[in-house]
Amino acid sequence: MVAWQSHCELQAGGVLDGTCDARFWLAAYTRPRHEERVTEFCRQRGIESFLPLRAVSRRWSDRTKTLKIPLFPSYVFVRADETERRRAVQAPGFLWFVHSQSGPVHVAEAELHALRLALASGLDCDPLPNAQIGDEVEITAGALRGCRGRLLRKDAASVLLIVSAINGGVRVALPDASWVSTVARGTAFIT
Repeated sequence: MVAWQSHCELQAGGVLDGTCDARFWLAAYTRPRHEERVTEFCRQRGIESFLPLRAVSRRWSDRTKTLKIPLFPSYVFVRADETERRRAVQAPGFLWFVHSQSGPVHVAEAELHALRLALASGLDCDPLPNAQIGDEVEITAGALRGCRGRLLRKDAASVLLIVSAINGGVRVALPDASWVSTVARGTAFIT
């Protein structure tokens, strides 16, 4: 987690009152099932946002349907400057930006990039909120080559990609355990 610069002051809902012109990725917390409304609101106003979706099959008595649902329910990632953040909080269903005692928390761009690659790869991705952290590994082959995460299991080559700002993660099942290698301790962790 990365906190705002000290010269920025926190207001209600994670909107800043200082003079910060930089654009950062933030995690917006929404009402349940309002993620797409917040994303669409931002898109219409030219505010960059990212709503990671995963495909799931739902079976009813007469049919089976594939739905796209949020990977992290009630979260939308927004990249905005101070003016855009003030507009984003007006979105229907928006509750607040995730923040700590120091203020709103930045989401690392590398973490979101790893999520995008995982979702685009076609590999199975399952959300793991409040994930337990294991050995740090780097993926050395396939669509996710270069991404770092935490190893969950050796035999199945399950890797956890972490979004630390919301304390969540995504389990990615790799087809081959040889696609991962351990990262030396003391090396900077960037997913």
